[in-house]
Amino acid sequence: MPERIASTGEATLSNDDLRLLKDKRNRQFLFIIPPYIALLAIGIFNWASGVGGLPHGRVTNPIEYDDENTQQFWTVAPYVFGFFFLMATIYFTKLFVQSVYPLMKDIKNNKKSLIFYTPAKSAMPFFHKYYLSTPLYKNQQVEISREDFESIPDGRELCLEAGPSSVFILRLRNGEKDIRFY
Repeated sequence: MPERIASTGEATLSNDDLRLLKDKRNRQFLFIIPPYIALLAIGIFNWASGVGGLPHGRVTNPIEYDDENTQQFWTVAPYVFGFFFLMATIYFTKLFVQSVYPLMKDIKNNKKSLIFYTPAKSAMPFFHKYYLSTPLYKNQQVEISREDFESIPDGRELCLEAGPSSVFILRLRNGEKDIRFY
């Protein structure tokens, strides 16, 4: 695909572009933060409840714990819950760095990449699916409408606007006309 790239450039983000990036960033935050908080709350609750089970409620299977069992639990529990906390923190930090941080970097820098390229067109008329290749990743395609697909002549250069760090596609343009993609 790099041989199809005619030229590249940079431009500042418009208000619509900023809104798109901020919406994507907020959706990613909602995908990451609530599960992390829920896992931490469950871990803290289990650690605080200890070996005696819940301090209230009906006990269906009463088990007698002696001092030795309690001592063993309090010896092992901090290590087990510390390990789960560490693993959850590493996982969600990695997820944050891969998905949210690049979007935040694009918003902060207020720049977008302009890539002028000749796309490869793929049609699947039986399924009513029409695709254009993009130079962002190997074999990445975006789905477009049939009308836009037919309006692009073979060999025509398109302008792809994307975030430089996040590689989030902001817009596809055929001359001055925006191509709607899904």
